[in-house]
Order: sequence, then C-alpha cells, then structure tokens
Amino acid sequence: MVKNNYDVIIVGAGPGGLRCAEVLAQSGKSVLVLEKNKIIGPKVCAGGLTLKDLDLGIPDSIIQRKFKKLTIRTKLQKSEIKSDKPFLATIKRIDLGRWMAGNTKKAGAEITLNTEVIKIKDNSVIVKGNKKVNFKHLIGADGSNSIVRKSLGLKTERFLQAFHYLPKKRFKEMELFIDPLSFGHYVWLFPHKNFASVGTGRDFSRNHLSCDKPLLELRKHLDCWCKDKFPVKNCEFQSAVINYDYKGYEFKNIFLVGDAAGFASGLTGEGIYNAIKSGEDVANKILNENYGCKNIVHILKVKKVEEELLRGLQINKVLSEVELELFVSLLKTKLIGGDVINIID
Repeated sequence: MVKNNYDVIIVGAGPGGLRCAEVLAQSGKSVLVLEKNKIIGPKVCAGGLTLKDLDLGIPDSIIQRKFKKLTIRTKLQKSEIKSDKPFLATIKRIDLGRWMAGNTKKAGAEITLNTEVIKIKDNSVIVKGNKKVNFKHLIGADGSNSIVRKSLGLKTERFLQAFHYLPKKRFKEMELFIDPLSFGHYVWLFPHKNFASVGTGRDFSRNHLSCDKPLLELRKHLDCWCKDKFPVKNCEFQSAVINYDYKGYEFKNIFLVGDAAGFASGLTGEGIYNAIKSGEDVANKILNENYGCKNIVHILKVKKVEEELLRGLQINKVLSEVELELFVSLLKTKLIGGDVINIID
C-alpha cells in the first residue's frame, strides 16, 4: 500500500528509473516507483544492445540473439563488420523490464503499476484518484513525454520520430541500410528469435533542416525498402518520439534521467544504456552530493560529438553520401573494422 511520504519518488518504471530505484533502495532510502502502465516493459524499441549494454550484467536467459557480424549496406555497396566474439545483441523490452523490476523489488523499493501522476507541486505528486504522496527527492524517468520535465518548464525542441514494423519472420543477419537522401538516418533490421524490428527515423524538430520530408513520405520509403523482404500489410506497426534535447538533469531536489532528460542519442536514437547509467548516477548524487556523475559527463561528451556529426549530415546530404560510400569502402579493407566495433560500443 502506498504510504504518504517517501525519501524518493521515481516517475516511470523504465530502465533508468528502475536502476535508480535499485541503487537508492540498496542504501536504505524509502523509494516509490510510479508506473502509469498496467505492466512494466512494453515500449516502442528496436531492442538493440552493444557490448557496453551486455557489460551491465543482463543475463543471457533474457537475450533474444547475439551477433558476431553487422552488415552495412548503401545504395552502391555492402560491407561487414565482424568479430570473434558477439558484440551486438537484441532483447525484448518487456523481458528487460521484468528482470530490472525484480532486482529493484529485491533491493527494497516499492513499485506501483497503473498509477499515473497528474500533477506535481510543493514536494508532492498527485496521482490519478487524487492521492497525494510527498517526497524529499523526485526523479523523472518517464520518457520523452515526461510530466516531470514539463513541470520544470523545459520545452522539448529537438526530437526524433522513429517507427518500425515487427514482421514475424526469422532473419539471419543484423543489418543497417544507410541512405542519407532517402531516410535522413538509416534503416535498421534487428533480428530477434521469432520476429524482427525493421524501422527508421528522422529528426522532426521544430525548424529543423530535415523537416522537408514529412513522416508519410518517410514511411513510404521504408515500405518500398521492405517490400522484397516481407509484406508490410501483415505486420504490426509502431511509432514513438525520442527526445534528445538535453537541458539539464538536476533542478534542486528534482532530477531527470534517460529520455526524460534528453540523454538519448540524436544520431542513432539509442537510449537504453544512457538511461541506465544516468539513473545510476542520479541515485549516487542523491546519496552523496559531492558525487561527480562520471557516467553523465561521458554521455554528454558523446552526445556533443554525435550532434555535431548530425548537423554536418543535415547541412550537406550529397557530400555526406559521398563520404559514406568512402567510409563503407574502407570497411572492406578491414583496416578500421576493430575501431568501428569500439565506436559502436
């Protein structure tokens, strides 16, 4: 039963919120995680993992598949990045959520489902049904449409619109098809055990240079790309917004983690690892105000490089396409394959 007062209330039971709750509860804090959905885990997500994600201790029992090779295609050529050991994997978000929720509950945190926060005011949250719960610290881990972020008056002006099909077909290879002129970013094909995530995305930020092609046209490009692989009419289709607009994570006794803070990659849309590590850092910051949040510092450095690269791709897509073809040609020489695996990680 939900009490009236907690040391920490976390809004959202995604990877960032659950990891944050686990660390805080292990240190003796009273922690309540509020999740608006009826179950933990489901989210529009391709489910791709890299080595750094696997190093978080995710058990093999919930991994869908692991890969020693990544195929990269362009309109003109194909290349492969290979390793002796798996460096990529796929996972279902519902499985990751259940595993992390189990760890969080074992640590002593409370998780309440089907509980939507409707208002935040004066060190308290009001949940649906007008129940008021007080906090010493509040953490927004409630994704790209975060109510905690909105309560802080932070606008979201930079975001990706991503969508994918979920064909019930087994594919052998993990694949990226890169075509800046048609897709802005790339098409991914991430095989799971009995299905795959096949999708793309584009930056649809306000006044953004890539807004010239509407979402409907982008989906038509994806449908055309998929037509020789599977019938899209028979597939589940999902869409989501990914916030990469970072404007801070610490606001007195209120914190933001994961997509709520804009820690997702503006270049790739990847966010699982950044969510988990930012949640871990915020927990340690609450426990020790002098903690340096080294993971967040690293995340922000990587984001800066990615977003500079993203701007370059958007300014001159024709030149970017030429540079891309040169880069993929270099991959065939195997001179930079190992470095690329490190970059992916």
